[in-house]
Amino acid sequence: MLPENHWSNFSASGFSLYLHIPFCLSRCRYCAFYSTVATPVPEDIYLRALLNQLNARVADWPGRQLKTIYMGGGTPSLLSPSFYAKFLNRLSSHFHFLPDIEISIEANPATLSEEKIRGYQSLGINRFSLGVQTFADWGLKLLGRHHSSADIVDTVKMMNRCGVKNLSIDLIYAYPGQTLAGLRRDLESVIRLEPAHISAYCLSVESGTPLAKAIKNKVLARPSEDDQSRFMEETANFLGDCGYCQYEISNFSRPGFQSRHNLAYWELRDYWGLGAGAWSSRRLEKNKLCWASRYMDEPEVGGYLQRFGGQVENTSQVVPAEIDNIPYETSFAERIIMGLRLVDGVDLAAVAAEYDRDLVNRALARLEVAMGEGLVERLDDHLRLTTRGRLLADEVALEILD
Repeated sequence: MLPENHWSNFSASGFSLYLHIPFCLSRCRYCAFYSTVATPVPEDIYLRALLNQLNARVADWPGRQLKTIYMGGGTPSLLSPSFYAKFLNRLSSHFHFLPDIEISIEANPATLSEEKIRGYQSLGINRFSLGVQTFADWGLKLLGRHHSSADIVDTVKMMNRCGVKNLSIDLIYAYPGQTLAGLRRDLESVIRLEPAHISAYCLSVESGTPLAKAIKNKVLARPSEDDQSRFMEETANFLGDCGYCQYEISNFSRPGFQSRHNLAYWELRDYWGLGAGAWSSRRLEKNKLCWASRYMDEPEVGGYLQRFGGQVENTSQVVPAEIDNIPYETSFAERIIMGLRLVDGVDLAAVAAEYDRDLVNRALARLEVAMGEGLVERLDDHLRLTTRGRLLADEVALEILD
């Protein structure tokens, strides 16, 4: 049984906000996230829509404090500091920002200047996530990026001059044509830049993307599954040897520089999504038929601007375009699956207090085969993937869902 004050404490806790900026210079060939090419970016009408959406949903988050804000996309660094100044000013009129709040912005090297970086910093944006992907110029062209390897180095130098301390760099590996030697060159290049955090993702070939079509038509060939596993192992070993702690399957950091916003997702905490295509997830009162609610107001920019870009007279009547009510046992399974992505794994005692011990015991029973195969291990009351298990995390997740 949950303690009586569990839910009041939960509802009063800090939460995270995700702001989706769906505009890009162009569509990357691998990207399946919702975004659109817009030149110029319609900053004024999109800001008006965001503020109207904020007003429509603010009552869902009474008395809550913001612990992280993340501007993702798309390409958030296409937009001016003044855009974010107006948004953050309105947001701060509704919510208290915790003193150590993490405010992140995703950035493309092709869209930054020293003036823009300093403008973002003046607003309290204290974490930059730079979409590098690879240092091979031919690879950048294949992936559809608009910057060069020289642009990456110049951008990081600009950030250093601006005093950016919390820089994360994104890499993609196992893309068509990349070799293990090419991956090592990328890893050596990123280490030379000394970021605080590195995200390194094995390329996911998403259906309907230009890259997926090229692979299907045998125009391009991606590395085999065995090669992908070798790439993943090489990445973890190399970055670990260079002092970066792996804290999640695809994420590495210097001590104290883990992404607190992304940790909220992996720990299944509440987050509010604003913008076209952004989802929100909020724990409800104790009700096993509907343990949490996820909703999205509008997936497409045109519809979003039409819905929120004008005068919204009665915001209380605006209902989400999509709602997904999450039952108790489904939420529990998600909590275990997402938690296992973390190198520290899942604290079973904490999960048992949040849900119940019977569900924990049933999950352990379903994972007996995976534990016997050396994919999952239990240390005291912690459950975690082994090094080999991280290579097969999706297969382990299926065992939990059975």
